[in-house]
Order: sequence, then structure tokens, then C-alpha cells
Amino acid sequence: MPELSLNPQPFTLTGRYTAERQEAVRADHKDFLWPAELDLLNDLMYKQNQAFTWTDKERGTFCSDMFPDVKLPVIPHVPFKATELIKRKIAAGVYEPSNSSYRLRWFCVLKKNSDICIVNSLEPLNRITIQHSGVLPIPEHLAEQFTGRACGVLLDLYVGYDEHHLA
Repeated sequence: MPELSLNPQPFTLTGRYTAERQEAVRADHKDFLWPAELDLLNDLMYKQNQAFTWTDKERGTFCSDMFPDVKLPVIPHVPFKATELIKRKIAAGVYEPSNSSYRLRWFCVLKKNSDICIVNSLEPLNRITIQHSGVLPIPEHLAEQFTGRACGVLLDLYVGYDEHHLA
């Protein structure tokens, strides 16, 4: 990491650290940093502009030389079995082609008899569905189902997976 100067140079446009981004960074920190500290922060951002990201396009991934590609263990399978299932569902009229702006995430689950089952994720639909428009939930009944069981939570922290390459 380059050394920071005690007398930083005036701001010059450099790569990702644009004048607009500099103003945003300074505005976010002006209430609790002194002007000299803001100049040091500006110098750090200037010298390390490739280390900071403001959009997904700039984010990038870890270097494969330092972080090996992630190998996902899989069971032996026929890779395009899901494609055949989707074609059968289209032929049966269950699925239909669409140019809609809405899309549905899905994944496959292997059944005991070696067939696959498509599971549709309705999370995007939940974002646009009017909440509490149906039957009222019964929290006590739901809570009773978890009695005596360990419960956990999974949080998506934005950089959870995309920074690693897959083998």
C-alpha cells in the first residue's frame, strides 16, 4: 500500500475516483472529519482508486493466483436433464414463452427415484404482491412449530459469492 502524504496533492481525476464521487465521499464525512483528515481520505482514494467500487460493473473478482477457483462437489448427473423437463412442460402448456419484464428464478431438486423436480422461487413475486391481502397469519401456530429447535438466519452481504470464480 502506498504511503499517504502529510501534505496531499490537490485532487486530480483518476480512474474510478471522479469529481462527483469525491464530492459524495467528502459530503458523507464532513460532519465528523477535520478538513486535513478529509484531504488525507481524498489522497487515499486517489492513490487506491482501483480498490473502491461504486457499481457492480467495477466490482470484479478475486485474483485466481491468490484465491483458487471454487470447486463445487456434485453428484454424477446428466447436465441437461432440466432442459428436457422444461421442454416437456412447454409442450404440455404448463410453461409458455414470454417477453414479459417479469422473470422467475428456479432450481432443480433430485428426487429419490432419480427424477428431477423444478422448484420456482417466488421471491421476486413477493416484492410486488400486496401484503396481507389473504388470510391473516397465525403467529402463535407458526412459533409453536419451532419449539425446542435451533433457528438460524442467513444474510446476503452483497459480496457473499460473486467475488470467487467457479472451477
